[in-house]
Amino acid sequence: MTETQLWIISGLGLYFVAMIAIGIISGRSQSHDGFVIGSRNVGYIPTIGSLSAGFRDGAGALFWFGFGALMGYAGLWLIFGAMISLFFFTVYGPKIRAYAEEQGFITIGEIIRHRLGKITERTTAVIIVIFALMAISIQLFVAGNLFATVLDLSATTGVFSVAAIVGIYLFFGGYSTVVKTDAIQFFLIIGMIITPFFIQPSASDIMDVSTLFAMSSSDQIGLFLVGIFFVLGMADVWQRVFSARDAQVIRKGFPLAGVFVLIMTLAMIWLGMGAKAYLGDNINTNDALFSFFLIEEIAAPLLAFIAIALMAITMSTLDTQAYLTASTIAKNILPKDISQNRDTYIKISRALFILILATMSILAITITDAIQFIFDAASLLFILVPIYLGAALGLYKKTLKTDMAVSFVTVISCIIYIYMFNEKMFDSLILTSVPVLINSLFCGVIIISQKLCKAQED
Repeated sequence: MTETQLWIISGLGLYFVAMIAIGIISGRSQSHDGFVIGSRNVGYIPTIGSLSAGFRDGAGALFWFGFGALMGYAGLWLIFGAMISLFFFTVYGPKIRAYAEEQGFITIGEIIRHRLGKITERTTAVIIVIFALMAISIQLFVAGNLFATVLDLSATTGVFSVAAIVGIYLFFGGYSTVVKTDAIQFFLIIGMIITPFFIQPSASDIMDVSTLFAMSSSDQIGLFLVGIFFVLGMADVWQRVFSARDAQVIRKGFPLAGVFVLIMTLAMIWLGMGAKAYLGDNINTNDALFSFFLIEEIAAPLLAFIAIALMAITMSTLDTQAYLTASTIAKNILPKDISQNRDTYIKISRALFILILATMSILAITITDAIQFIFDAASLLFILVPIYLGAALGLYKKTLKTDMAVSFVTVISCIIYIYMFNEKMFDSLILTSVPVLINSLFCGVIIISQKLCKAQED
């Protein structure tokens, strides 16, 4: 074992032990509400930390590092779009949180059921689960391959090892553990801002803001829309609204999370810029990050810290999506009388954690193009945005016809998504927003029709 491998395995070992310990301790001391929703008492630092960490996933780490090395600041259009969506939650989030607390809701799916109906709830829940499973698999791919690369293990061993660690602390601590580990992971991730000082990019690369326009105009608009729709379509972002301690946490925490996301993104871009000197000219965005840990010229302790931070980036999204999938299945897909029993809900969630992580580990070892995979998957998630917004803001009038109509147009949008996916049309970034724009048009027609009917009745 080399000196670099020894440093990395020691650092990762301590990190894994800490995550498991947090899960076990949380499980011993928390209530049912702590397991499910963090007791609706999540403050500024955990909210900012979990939001920021949640946006920095494994595929994103590959994307930003590779883009930093190849295209500089071109990818920042995505972050600009995400910050606009976070501002939306700053304005409307407190009212939505108050409504969720009053009704006792812990997922966006429960609001959809209350304001639209069970048919739309089930339809959206299935889409959430499919996307979350894709997201879990990509996190396992990145974390597992990182683990395997630095220790000379097979990708399969790396993937299943990471899945086992996350499964243990989720099993014991549930949502409370997700929040606590995300807060710790946030500080590790934000520590990445120091790395460009040690692996310094050239001054010309840092100052060359013209790379912001290195992509075509259509791709810039595409990335901008991806940022907007990705945040609004993430059920776990909505869950951060429900779990916040009060309105002030939302008003201040969400925009601050956007600032930290921008800082962390710039750190990854600068790290990619600095790595160019070591990686050479033949840089591949999917492989650049893994190849980085094979560079012998970089100090072993520094590589160990970066490995831990990247593992935190990946696992913070992995545990969030695993919890989200389990809670969505338990609350929005399984019969309601099962999930109403608190003890049964916890038992079902724990069983689902294990099943989800095990099955997605199998999918993870089949992925080849990680970045394209996550963009393709996100296009499905975007379809839910008009439903989330309409339900959360109370724009729909609840009737059986409305429930059926919204579900129908959502299914049509999904069929369009499947067609575009099969035809590989999402290679053009601006086309990733087509399914959500079509569903937004459909849902807008439904809302306007309802208002016109009401006006005629009056």
